[in-house]
Amino acid sequence: MSIDALSLTAQTLANDPQTVGVMFFILKQQNQFVARKVELSAVAQTALTAEVKLELGEFFEGSYVLRDLTAADQRQDAIYRYNLQSYPPQLERLIETFDAAAAIPDFNHANDQVTDLKAIVAVLGNGIDTLAIYKHHYPTNTFRRNGFSLLRVGIGQDRFEKLDQDIVRMGHTIDFIYDGAEVFVTNFKILEKFFGYKEAMKADAIVKLETLTGRNIIEDISLLRERISVQGDVTFAKKVIRAIAHSRVLDTVGNDQIIQFIKQHHSLSKKIKINELETRIIIETKISQNFFMKLLNDDYLRSELTNFEYDADNKDLVEAP
Repeated sequence: MSIDALSLTAQTLANDPQTVGVMFFILKQQNQFVARKVELSAVAQTALTAEVKLELGEFFEGSYVLRDLTAADQRQDAIYRYNLQSYPPQLERLIETFDAAAAIPDFNHANDQVTDLKAIVAVLGNGIDTLAIYKHHYPTNTFRRNGFSLLRVGIGQDRFEKLDQDIVRMGHTIDFIYDGAEVFVTNFKILEKFFGYKEAMKADAIVKLETLTGRNIIEDISLLRERISVQGDVTFAKKVIRAIAHSRVLDTVGNDQIIQFIKQHHSLSKKIKINELETRIIIETKISQNFFMKLLNDDYLRSELTNFEYDADNKDLVEAP
């Protein structure tokens, strides 16, 4: 789904009086994330629907660009498409609330505890369009009945009573959105802090390196694996994923052509070594590894007008011919 289509769906749901919201809890029980449907009174469901519609409408009043998560640069005006190999378990439960809602059991106070609450999901639908909205839950948003806590009796009342039940407060942020096909990251900080984003990025990069192993173009690919898994270079992992995931170079250019391009390029020929047989490239340094990933990303262009070579990623002049 494009950003325009996602925004249109969100605004349609926000403005449609037929839109209804359903609430789910995502709990962490015995180190496993599980989803539970929350039974709401008619008044509570109406209030939930109104609140999430308002938040969704206000959120998409802003102007956003859509980028893959592997190209995330934490811009304030970006929504990221989650494009890693696998979803963290919390987001798997988000998908479940949309795709398999009927199979999710109800929250049961005898077996489930609000202290295990990790997220609230509101699924908005109008019979045509549906979106699932994920809200990370902070422990401070759960008010416990144990201890001595006071609750005001009501508006306009001066009397307080002891709190004798747990209270769950839903936050106002929208952290993820699922449209039935893709998960969109709308709060990058939450992803980075609570969802093992860096580890997922490194794991995905290691998988992507198998493409290069199959091409047999690198003299010692273990150096790349070590930089990611041992040195923990997340920035480089992102470069690997971005370069290999949709590389037109790997898809359309043979190894011999790549090597000849490196040899003839003013800058790359000084950064990347070729073995004696001219069959593989040697990228022992971080600089050469970075340059090779930019090559796979097809970032090096030659101007037909000036014959200058450019780094297309930032339009920097590589070197005058």
